[in-house]
Amino acid sequence: MYLLVAKQLIIMMLIVVLGFFFSKRNRFGGKETEFLSRLLLYFVNPCLIINAFNLPYDSVKFRQLGVALVISLGVHLVITLVVTICIHSKGVKEKEFDALDKIGIVFTNCGFIGIPLVKGVFGDGGVFFLMGYIAVFNIYLWTYGEYLMSRKIALKKVITNPNVIAVIAGIILFCMPFTLPDIIAKPLSYIADLNTALSMILLGMLFGSFSKTESGISYTRRVIVVSVLRLVVSSCAVLAFLYMMKIVFAGVPDIREMLFVVYIASLCPIGMSVSTFACVFNRNASYTSLIVSVTSVACIITVPLFVRLAELIL
Repeated sequence: MYLLVAKQLIIMMLIVVLGFFFSKRNRFGGKETEFLSRLLLYFVNPCLIINAFNLPYDSVKFRQLGVALVISLGVHLVITLVVTICIHSKGVKEKEFDALDKIGIVFTNCGFIGIPLVKGVFGDGGVFFLMGYIAVFNIYLWTYGEYLMSRKIALKKVITNPNVIAVIAGIILFCMPFTLPDIIAKPLSYIADLNTALSMILLGMLFGSFSKTESGISYTRRVIVVSVLRLVVSSCAVLAFLYMMKIVFAGVPDIREMLFVVYIASLCPIGMSVSTFACVFNRNASYTSLIVSVTSVACIITVPLFVRLAELIL
C-alpha cells in the first residue's frame, strides 16, 4: 500500500510543479489564490462530500461512519495532547507563534491533500470513511482552533460552515431510501472530480507566490521543530492510538481500511487553514505559509514511510 501512496503523492506533486510554473509565468498573486481557495473550500469540497454520501442506504456503512467519527475525534484529541505537552515558548515574541503552531500541527491538510490521496488509493469507499474525519476536523477547527486564537468559541461559524452543512446533508441523503437522480448526481460528480487537480494547482500557486525575503532566517529552528512535531511525533502518537482502536473495534467490518484512511488524513502536512486563521486574526501569515510549504514538501517522504510502518503494525 505504501507504494500506492508514494505513487499517488508523486502524481499529485507533478501537478503542484505545473501549477507553480504556471503561477510564476502569469505572475499570479493573492487575488487568484484566494479565489481558488474559496472555490475549493466553499464549492468543490461541499459537492464532493455530498457526492460521497450519494449511496444506497446500508446499515453497516452507517455504523462504520459512526466509528470513523469516534476514531477521528480521538485522533484530534491525541494530537492536541502532543502540542499541549510540546509547545511552550519562553519569550514573549515567540509565544505569539504558539497558537499558530498548535493549529498547524493539529489541523492537517486533510481536504486539499487528504481527499485526493485517499481517493487515489482507496477510491470512493475510502472517501466515504474520510468524511468522518473531515466532519470532526471542521467542528474542532472552529471550536478549539478559534479558542486558541481568540480565547472564545463562535458556534455560529461551526453551524454555518458549508462543509459541516454538506456533511449533515450528506448523512441525511445517505439515510434516505433513494439516491439522487442522474440530472443532479452527474453535475455533483463532475464538480467533485475537480478536487484533486484544483487542490494541487492551488498548492503550486501558493509556493509560487511565497516571498523568501518575508520569512527570515529567524524562523528556521521553529519551522524544524513544528515540522517534526507534525510529521513525525504526531504520526507516532496517532499510530499507537489507532493500534488500540483496532483492538476496540475489531468486530467492525473494513476496520483496517478505515484506520488507514484516518491515519493518512492525520499524516498530511500542515493545513492551509492555519494561514487563513493568521489572516483573520492578524497574525504572521508569512510564517504560516512557510510551515505549510516545508511540511507539504517533506510529506512526500514521511507519508509513505509511516504508511509502511502502519502496514506492519495494523
